Amino acid sequence: MSRVRFAVALSALLTSTPLIAQSNDSRADDESILVEGQRTSVTRLVSETINDAGIEVLARFEDPICPGVVGLGLVQGGKLADMIRANILALGGKLQVPGCTPNATVIIVDQPVDFVKQFATKEPGFFTMTPRELDLFTATPRAVASWHVTETRDRDGQELDGSDKVSDRKKRMSGTNAQTSVAINARVVRQSAATRLYTNTREDMMFGFAVIDRDKLPGKTLRQLADLATLHLMLDIKQNAGARNRASILSLFEDRPAGAAAPAELSEADKAMVQGLYSASENNRTPAQQFSQIATAIRRSAGKEK
Repeated sequence: MSRVRFAVALSALLTSTPLIAQSNDSRADDESILVEGQRTSVTRLVSETINDAGIEVLARFEDPICPGVVGLGLVQGGKLADMIRANILALGGKLQVPGCTPNATVIIVDQPVDFVKQFATKEPGFFTMTPRELDLFTATPRAVASWHVTETRDRDGQELDGSDKVSDRKKRMSGTNAQTSVAINARVVRQSAATRLYTNTREDMMFGFAVIDRDKLPGKTLRQLADLATLHLMLDIKQNAGARNRASILSLFEDRPAGAAAPAELSEADKAMVQGLYSASENNRTPAQQFSQIATAIRRSAGKEK
C-alpha cells in the first residue's frame, strides 16, 4: 500500500521520533480569538492565501484524515497530533480512528527546504509537481513548506484512470516494477452532468505534508503550532501567505516590530476559509462557486453582509 510505503520512506530520511497518530483531545476553552481586520478585502484575502482560488477547482480531503507528527518527542508529538485532530473535526473535516496510518503529516526538521529536496529525490511519487514546479517550490528557504498529493476523480469519487491501467505516480508510490507495469490510458469521465455550478470532476487530497523549521519553535506554543499546521494540511496554502496577512496564524514565523506579538491561534478568517471549503457536501463545485462559498464564510465570520 502507498501509505505503508510512505511511512517506510519517511523513516529512512529521518532519525528523529517515529510517526505518531493520536486520539482526540479537547481544545483549551480559555484561549482568546483573533478577529480579522474589518478593512481587509475578503477577495484579496482568499486569493493571497489559497493557491489557484477562483481559477482551478480546489482540492480537499474527501477521505477521513489521519494526522501524524514526526520530529518531536512522544509526549509533545502526541499532544500536537491530538490538537490537530480536534481542529480538523471542529473545522468540518472527517477523522480516521486513532492508530491509523497518517495521510496528513507534520514534519519537524532543521532545514525544511533541504528535506523536501531529499524527499522528492528519494520518493518522487509523493509529489505531483513538474520538475520546474519543484525547482521553484524549493528555490527559497522558509520556515514552513507544505504540499499535497492530489488526484482527479469523477463527481462520485471514482478514479479516472482508464481500464485497469496504473498511473506513473501510483507506480512510484507503490514501488511497482516499471517493466511489469502497464501504460496508462487517457483519463475518461464516464458520467457527465456539468452545470454552471458543478463540474464533472473533483480534486481529492490523498496526502498532505507540512514541513516546519525546528529552529523557529522556541517561544511558540503547541496551540500556535497545531493551528498553523492545520491550515497547511487542510488547504493548499500559498507559501508566502503569512507575509501578506499578519492577522493569520500563517504569519507565526514572520518578523514583527519590537513588542508586537504573533497570533495566538487561528483567526476567525482562518477558520472560515477551511469551513467554507469543507462545509459543502460535495466538492465538484466550479472554481467560482468554491471561491464564493469561502468568501461568504469569511464575511459571515466577521459579521459582514455583502
